[in-house]
Amino acid sequence: MYDGLVLLVDDQPLAAEDSAAALKHYVPGEQIIYADNAADAMKALKERPVSLVFLDIEMPDMSGFALAAHLEAEHGGLPYVFLTGHADFAVESYEYEPVDFLTKPVDTARLGRTFKRVEKKTSPSAGKVAVRTGQDYVLVAPKEISYICKEKRKIWIRLKDGREYQSAVSLDELEQIFGDYGFFRCHQSFLIPVGDIRQVSSSMFGQTYEASLEGDTVIPVSRSKYARLKEELKLLGIPFVKGVTSK
Repeated sequence: MYDGLVLLVDDQPLAAEDSAAALKHYVPGEQIIYADNAADAMKALKERPVSLVFLDIEMPDMSGFALAAHLEAEHGGLPYVFLTGHADFAVESYEYEPVDFLTKPVDTARLGRTFKRVEKKTSPSAGKVAVRTGQDYVLVAPKEISYICKEKRKIWIRLKDGREYQSAVSLDELEQIFGDYGFFRCHQSFLIPVGDIRQVSSSMFGQTYEASLEGDTVIPVSRSKYARLKEELKLLGIPFVKGVTSK
């Protein structure tokens, strides 16, 4: 069970009750406090030792995005999670630094993954993973990784700044390690950060698929993984719209 004080901010009482019910699977009920507007939330943050915030995005006086900006400015390092009934907000949420983005009603099993992310973010070694590269270990922040791949029996961790490390552990092991950081095995030879996907496309007849990541990196997606990848994106609140073409 999570033992910190959790602040739930939502202007809709029924939605807040549903979210609180899901939270109680991971947090003792007495450790959950509630605010139905941004002003009360900011007051609670000043008066109580809050360690985690769940923010509804759509509120009348101040949006969850505006409150998130306040958190980052005045309570730097305090983890928060966006809540919304509309998945369309997922793209805009990338401008902030939430631990997670959840659609309402909150799925209890999915919430478990959120608390794993909170634990990793707030641990003493938060944001770093020690990867064995032979006799040595290198500390890598998952958000710095562009993708992980297997090439000619060698495993490479390629970073967004152009650096790369040859890993001494298998891709299967790295999949287990980085799965909790939002990485997905899109192909037998590739692991990619789902949150960095900008486009998923297919050939005219749907025979091949590929994912475009930040930095114009294009990674193949196997046919057997395509449906699962769509589900992973939906869990992040990203909608799929048919019939849209780029110009």
